[in-house]
Amino acid sequence: MYSAITLASAVVLSAALLLILAKRTDDTFFKMLKAITVVFCAVGFFRFMLCDGFIYVINGGILNGVRYESTDILSSIIRWGYFANYSVLPMAVFTKSRLFRNLACYYCLPFSVLSAVYFERFMPYFAQNTGSIFAPLPFRYVYFVLELVLAISIALLVCVRAKHFLRVTDIGEILRFIVAIPFVALVTMPVYVPQSIIGYSKIRMDSYSVAHLVWMLAMIVITIIIYRAFRFRSYEDRYNLCFFLVLALFFHYNSLYLMGFSLPRLPIQLCNLAAFFYIVAIPFKLNKFFHFCFIVNVTGALIAILSPDFATTGVGFWNLHYIFEHTLVFMIPVLAMSLRVFPRVSRPSIKYAAVGFVCYFVFCVIGGGLLNVFSNYTGQEVNYFFMFDLDKAESFVSLISLADVLPVTIGAYTFYPILMLVVFIAFSLLCLLFYRFTLYCYKIEEDHLNLRNAGLDLLEQITGKPTKLPREFKD
Repeated sequence: MYSAITLASAVVLSAALLLILAKRTDDTFFKMLKAITVVFCAVGFFRFMLCDGFIYVINGGILNGVRYESTDILSSIIRWGYFANYSVLPMAVFTKSRLFRNLACYYCLPFSVLSAVYFERFMPYFAQNTGSIFAPLPFRYVYFVLELVLAISIALLVCVRAKHFLRVTDIGEILRFIVAIPFVALVTMPVYVPQSIIGYSKIRMDSYSVAHLVWMLAMIVITIIIYRAFRFRSYEDRYNLCFFLVLALFFHYNSLYLMGFSLPRLPIQLCNLAAFFYIVAIPFKLNKFFHFCFIVNVTGALIAILSPDFATTGVGFWNLHYIFEHTLVFMIPVLAMSLRVFPRVSRPSIKYAAVGFVCYFVFCVIGGGLLNVFSNYTGQEVNYFFMFDLDKAESFVSLISLADVLPVTIGAYTFYPILMLVVFIAFSLLCLLFYRFTLYCYKIEEDHLNLRNAGLDLLEQITGKPTKLPREFKD
């Protein structure tokens, strides 16, 4: 019944909007469609905070004291494909990229329809109470129906009103679409999917284990491959790439709330905040804010990558979340900078980074301290920027053990001034070191481009013909 209601509602909504706006300009129509897309993203954002038992009902998972040994591979695959909607649909609507409109119509739409067809298979998971924000069961049904109706309608409207169809005679467009599918599927993969399909892995996730080294190597190689593939593409293509990755990171991080909503999981740590910082700085092209993000967030991500805080389990939800999040937090600003989406950092960028970091640091000191004051009532202690847990701090830097000799208590508020001073100075120095390293990378890039252009000049002299290979970035 709910499948039929969902599909019928999507068709009726799409037809009604097409009829109502039939005589309006395309500009007016897409303004309306942008508003609907924002509503869809907001609905998805808040649904992550509702109950969802699927992440527990997996091979080897435990829910309500019951251990589950079976898998639901079909639901895993459909959820995997559907998750791309959150990143692809905004790109298809807010940009005129044929690639993203192809993905919306021929990749996301089929998975949205399948989600509606298998509605009755999905809902038992959403009907379970798993510790997230509780909502009455009828509300959850209506909420999920609304989300599916919006997802299907947006893709349909893009196809019909924009008269968008895959150009089957254009080999280049076909190849770009085929190549993009595995990339989009990987970037938008929910981190519970591998575990839900193959179960818990016995791969050890320790610092500088084989898995850790493979992750770092893969991250570097993939970043270089993407850079080389896009460095001479149009500015629009380079910007769209970064915009898409920002959306993927934003919805990846917020899907974390499927595991429950709590004070320690609020996006306060630098790498968590990156999902929110980037979605403001990059889509709206805020140069000063981006320079702050580039220096401070990439420095924080590198610390997390080089000294990882893996969970004790194997390749499960938390470790995959850690890998996905920090990979994107590192890659997005590095690609945005190296692909010239934003101007290069310069000496004033240090000022923007310093002001932003001081504001963030003061917020962590005050906010984290106050939340810990009320931890007896909330039942949850926080460790924002790793300044309120001495054991955790000492596990990173043994010299920080000196900080436990001078705690300061004001009423119920206890803080560690030496630890905080060490953290502030050390991170500031690392930011300066990263800035200097970035300037060195600029010089390497310029030397490489000069050498490349010299090679192209020599090729033209030998052949006597002008080369068609690009020489400069298309700004």
